[in-house]
Amino acid sequence: MDGYAIDWESSAGAEEDSPVKLKIVGEVKVGSRPGITVGKGEAAYISTGAMIPRGADSVIMVEYTSRSGSTVDVYRSVAPGENIAHAGSDFFYGEVLANRMKRVTPEHIALFASTGIDKVKMLRKLKIGIFSTGDELMTPGNSLNEGMIFDSNSYFFKGVLESIGQLQVEILGKIEDDEDKTIRFLQKNLEAFDVLISSGSTSAGFHDLLYRVTEKLGGHIVFHGISIKPGKPTFLARFRNSLLIGMPGFPLSAAAVLYYLVVPAFQEALSMDRKRLVSVKLAFRINSEKGKDTIIPAIIGRSGRAYPILGDSGSFSRVVYADGLLVIPGSRNFYDRDERVKFLRLKNEKRDLLCIGSNDPFLERILFDSSSNPTIVNAGSWGGVKAMEMGEADVAGIHLLRDEEYNRFVMSGDLRENAVLIRGFSRVQGIISTTGVSSMKEIVDRDLLFVNRNAGSGTRDLIDFYLESELGKEFRKERIRGYFWEARSHAAVARSVKQHRADAGVSIEFYSKLFSLDFKPLREEDYDILASKDFLRTATGRRFIDRLKNSSRYLSDFPGYHLDPRTGEIIN
Repeated sequence: MDGYAIDWESSAGAEEDSPVKLKIVGEVKVGSRPGITVGKGEAAYISTGAMIPRGADSVIMVEYTSRSGSTVDVYRSVAPGENIAHAGSDFFYGEVLANRMKRVTPEHIALFASTGIDKVKMLRKLKIGIFSTGDELMTPGNSLNEGMIFDSNSYFFKGVLESIGQLQVEILGKIEDDEDKTIRFLQKNLEAFDVLISSGSTSAGFHDLLYRVTEKLGGHIVFHGISIKPGKPTFLARFRNSLLIGMPGFPLSAAAVLYYLVVPAFQEALSMDRKRLVSVKLAFRINSEKGKDTIIPAIIGRSGRAYPILGDSGSFSRVVYADGLLVIPGSRNFYDRDERVKFLRLKNEKRDLLCIGSNDPFLERILFDSSSNPTIVNAGSWGGVKAMEMGEADVAGIHLLRDEEYNRFVMSGDLRENAVLIRGFSRVQGIISTTGVSSMKEIVDRDLLFVNRNAGSGTRDLIDFYLESELGKEFRKERIRGYFWEARSHAAVARSVKQHRADAGVSIEFYSKLFSLDFKPLREEDYDILASKDFLRTATGRRFIDRLKNSSRYLSDFPGYHLDPRTGEIIN
């Protein structure tokens, strides 16, 4: 403190109305060694940060003094050591300032500087090279040819790994399914990088040659195959000065391995905190595979339970919407609703609109106009009904037909207590084809290849309804080629027909126009929205109803859609 350095006994008995007078024997400035000694009854003026002179053991703050010439009046007493910081009381000589293999923080830098250290030895960033394999891959930005797919894993890997920090990540491009080219590529890059991470060519297929090439180059395969699903064909190989991590090609499989195994391994190697698995309750029963941990993207629903987003290994949208990954142990065949399992949380975004239900592009436009970041899970109409019954979702689009009535029949029990049915819009469903197919009977008579919709969707119910109407209840559906081939969206059905992988399917008119396909209407159906009563009381809920009521501005972009005078109104 700014004040006077004294022997504490010299201030004994000092009071505001009875000060002690001390003789000033000098001044101590910051940054210089004191050339004076302070005795009993004496004081030396001292600035904050200056060295304490010999003989003084405390400092009286200037606020409690009054100077007059060569003396100073002291108006309160001090204790021994008061207002003095001793050298060596923070870190003492020989103490460890920072442990080896710890990240250097700004606080460490300040500590090093305060002790006179100007340089410390650091590990350089690990150099990571990323590449993809496969003749079918194309770089984004190019035109996509038939049978080709865009390479997305390379960019995903780079983004995730760079977010860790301390990693220097470079995309090396793709290599074709050619053994000689693969050998030359690995020889060139194994010495240049600490770790190479590949995408694809890791399973046991004829063209999956990466692990075979690894052995030819003298690499030691530490493991090939891990007991998780998806992601089983992952392998790890060790070379003299580098590692090769062979990752699956399917996007979801790659994401599961990356988040569950690779990222934690890098974090541990770099002495970083790892994301820890937490315990969550399941929203519904999940089957598991004995002997394998099953990794499933999931959202945390409105009830706080984990709601799995189901689909195939090529569906990356499931990761985009997911809050994290469920880890379902392979020690049992299934886990019931409300049982606890492990969950790897990937994000903590605040969600103001959660839609679980039937896939529809017109509804999606309204949802994105109502919220800056809606979460949309395509679970089919019946999946939406179930999610609303369990209190997991804010809204659910449904188009369910029973006894020539749409949707109202679902409003009973818990659903009626927690939600309302809101009139949505109408859309035309029909048979799409490239040659012109007019009925389900024609598909059977001509032995056409059919692409079906997934069980639990309203369109699947509609297909079965028309099969029974046209061919009778006794007709065996398995007679239709492709009946058990299920697409999970209207767009997937249309794309299958467009690419001639199927002759016909049932979808909405919107996608027939989008893909320039022939369309024979079956019926105009009511697509309505279940909405949580609690959600409708929120600002986002009110905005959603407003956007729904005024959705006529979107109609020019969506052929086959019609609004109703009651659109946006409660109809149950």
